[in-house]
Amino acid sequence: MKKDYKNFLAWMLAFCSFSAANAQTAGTAPADTIKKASSYKDFVDGGLRIDKSWRNTGAVFTLSGEDLTRMTSGNLLNTLQGRIPGLTVITGSGEPGYDNPTFYMRGVSSWNLQGNQVLIYLDGFQVDMGAISGLSAYEIESVTLLKDAAALAVYGLEGGSGVLSIRTKKGAVLNKTQVFVNGKYGIMSPIDLPKVMDAYGYTTNYNNALTNDGLPIKYPNPELYKAANDPFHPNVNWYNELLKKTSAIQDYNFGFRGGNNTARFFVLMNYTNFEGLYKNADIIDKDFGTNAKYTKLNLRANIELQLNKNLVVTANISGITEDRNTPSGFTADQVFNNIMAIPAAAFPVKNPNGTWGNSSVYKFNPIQLLQQNGVYQSHTRNLQTNFSFVQKLDRLTKGLDLKGEVSFANQYVGIYQKQFSVNSYEITGQDAQGNAIYGSTPVTPISQSSSDGGGAHWNRTTVRMGFDYDRTFGKSTFTGMIQARRQGYTHDGIVYQVRTQGIAGNVTYDYDKKYIVDLSGSYSGSADFAPGNRYGWFPALGLGWIASKEDFLKDNSIINFLKVRASYGIVGNINEAYRFLYQQYAVGAPGWITGTGNTVHGGLTEGPFANLDFAWEKKTTLNIGLDFTLWKNLSGTLDVFTEKRTGILEIPSAGVPDYTGFNLQYANTGEVHNKGLEASLKYEQNDNKFKYYVGGSIAYARNKIVKRSEDPQPYSYLYTQGYPIGQMKGLVYTGFYQQSDFDANGNLKSGVVSSSYTNVKPGDLKFKDQDGNGIINDYDKVPLKYSVLPEITLGFNLGFKYAGFDFDAYLQGVMNRTVSLLNSAYTYTHPFVFNNNISEFSANSWTPQNATTATSPRLSTLANPNNDQQSDFWMRNGNFLKLRSVELGYTLPQRGFLRKLDAVRIFVNGTNLFTWDKIEGLEAERLSMGYPLVKAVTFGMKVKL
Repeated sequence: MKKDYKNFLAWMLAFCSFSAANAQTAGTAPADTIKKASSYKDFVDGGLRIDKSWRNTGAVFTLSGEDLTRMTSGNLLNTLQGRIPGLTVITGSGEPGYDNPTFYMRGVSSWNLQGNQVLIYLDGFQVDMGAISGLSAYEIESVTLLKDAAALAVYGLEGGSGVLSIRTKKGAVLNKTQVFVNGKYGIMSPIDLPKVMDAYGYTTNYNNALTNDGLPIKYPNPELYKAANDPFHPNVNWYNELLKKTSAIQDYNFGFRGGNNTARFFVLMNYTNFEGLYKNADIIDKDFGTNAKYTKLNLRANIELQLNKNLVVTANISGITEDRNTPSGFTADQVFNNIMAIPAAAFPVKNPNGTWGNSSVYKFNPIQLLQQNGVYQSHTRNLQTNFSFVQKLDRLTKGLDLKGEVSFANQYVGIYQKQFSVNSYEITGQDAQGNAIYGSTPVTPISQSSSDGGGAHWNRTTVRMGFDYDRTFGKSTFTGMIQARRQGYTHDGIVYQVRTQGIAGNVTYDYDKKYIVDLSGSYSGSADFAPGNRYGWFPALGLGWIASKEDFLKDNSIINFLKVRASYGIVGNINEAYRFLYQQYAVGAPGWITGTGNTVHGGLTEGPFANLDFAWEKKTTLNIGLDFTLWKNLSGTLDVFTEKRTGILEIPSAGVPDYTGFNLQYANTGEVHNKGLEASLKYEQNDNKFKYYVGGSIAYARNKIVKRSEDPQPYSYLYTQGYPIGQMKGLVYTGFYQQSDFDANGNLKSGVVSSSYTNVKPGDLKFKDQDGNGIINDYDKVPLKYSVLPEITLGFNLGFKYAGFDFDAYLQGVMNRTVSLLNSAYTYTHPFVFNNNISEFSANSWTPQNATTATSPRLSTLANPNNDQQSDFWMRNGNFLKLRSVELGYTLPQRGFLRKLDAVRIFVNGTNLFTWDKIEGLEAERLSMGYPLVKAVTFGMKVKL
């Protein structure tokens, strides 16, 4: 440890000496395209200038906060879907308050999940995703994605998966304080729900399945199950019983902004209420049942003070309270898995005697649990504070500033639960008078309990101190920064705090605003690694050429701006799931038994061997970019990149005999290459009364595993090496086994391929024998199609303004994506097995009569390992195109009393209104599984005073 700190101090002294001796050359890599900078020099996250975007040599993309207000969502992060080239947003659940998405930058380049974790920064400091999801879109100034080494090198061993930098609004010098009020009310409904069969369809097909299995039928008269309210022959549509057609979301905020040359301020308060889709949840009592509900209140206030001509201080505080209510005793996934699995014929919602219905097979009445099982409440409190100062040091050398920053971010979740359980009974028959006969004991007993306590919590503390520099000498300009950083991060479940620290700096030089050289890097480390191996150097070089400044393009009528840029460098990734691997620990063992009473004693044994060379993952990136403006109205950007990620952690495949008593430790031996491109194009016409714009973007990324430790395989296609991460693999479907494939005794004929998984029958899936040995087994599973993470993301935006009206529409599409019904929709596609329901997927199941036209395997009540193998039969094209947002607004003319107001705008917008995909019966984004995704129609008003 002592050695590491000596190295760290040595690097800091050397870097500071360089900065002092060459003050006029210290600089930074400008990266952002925000048009409104702070009244003072501003740096994104302590590393990247935002006030001179033309000097940027890195790959960045900035989205205006105004674009996020056009979608209706209870989670700010879901408004980013498809809007930033290079950022893949994987939608989570639709459940209020539990709908966080997953982010990937430029696809995926590591098979360790956290190796792909995009860092999220809020106003310059790292926070967890939970601190961002509750923000209001109306407090966001911009969202910037930093993608290549020139932009990320200053983040050192934590920047390898990209940084999403979110900047909130600040005060501004205005003639009067600007007061604004925004409000909207949205009506939401499910995008799509799985379609299951009614009771008649279930009982008829169940009998057919039993016949196929050689078993007696269970339902002698399925016609009786066509009735709507017969408790002895129930026909329950569980989706209709559980869900409303619509729910509501409300969002209101109030704030003010203003200031002068001495003080500038911004304050906002926002309230959101997001109701779930559960029906009649509170019909008995709010203490017994509850609809899913998410309520949040967030307050933001920041102030920037010019204390004197040389000193500026800034304070920013944000507090968010979030209350989530859900029914107690089960999760949304559990309830939706059960209403998918429970047949319409299983049992009535309520019995003839008024008690709750149930079944000894399913033991789950979703309506009972929703209305009378209690309330689960979580109360989340988010706090983020940061303070910074900038002191001019012009007396030492012109353009030099001292900058200090400190931040504390915290989230705590408290949990309170009231849980009740009431009796539910199974109808076992009828007596001679036609009355119901019930089981002797209830399926669920009576009980009640309550509990409260702490849930998830985390906090981050960050301290940064350094120098900024900005000075011009004739045609030469130098900008830069050097900064020492230290961060501590802790959360529930973690034993030792994650501590990182280091020094980072940039030097950017431009000559005549045409030629740009950017040097950036960091020397950073983490306590996760062995002493002597805790720090690493992460350098990057960026070059830029403003070609439109050259004489041969100057004043060109077509090319108004043209910049060519390139960057090359190294960044890293640490992973909280893999820490302290340089140490060996004792781990639990089965122990031993002694004495005549067979007393069991717990034991310990040696854990995996220590890996003293354990280190972070490293990513080397080359990016070539082009920014341009043509004919004054057409602007665009293009980036082409290639990445090599090395040092990916994996356990060596070499087998260790059990008698040795030890296991091998993770080693940094994996390697993945990733390449792709991103492009965006926009045309704007603002010269006429009719103003309009149209634009589009595309992002493409494809990776390949170059090195991975794997067990020896007989065929090359069985390795993951050489294929993308998550590449779908499976058997190749060639049709159904037909009766002609079997002899009179039911045995497969000679020459017909057999299955190693089970004894197949007519109507089972038949697969291609890849190795020609006549038996289908795992050696016949080959790479197929793509992975579930799309390789291509598309965006298309258009809009206009005319005579007070404004219109905007945004569509997102994904391509080169494959989903598996076997992985994500097993219950939907596998009727009767494990007491499953039957859906429309199996409406055309194989029978001898439709053997040539069937679209699903034969019905069976028994598990079938052959049909449960991954294959292209279960794979579907996961591409989709969604109308993410569409908005029509009208700004009222300033007449009469409206003259006292700056602006009044009314609008209506839609979110996720239409989806086009190629999966029949299911929506492609989440395959309609779990709590449904929703679409919304929203009405609102914006008022500026």
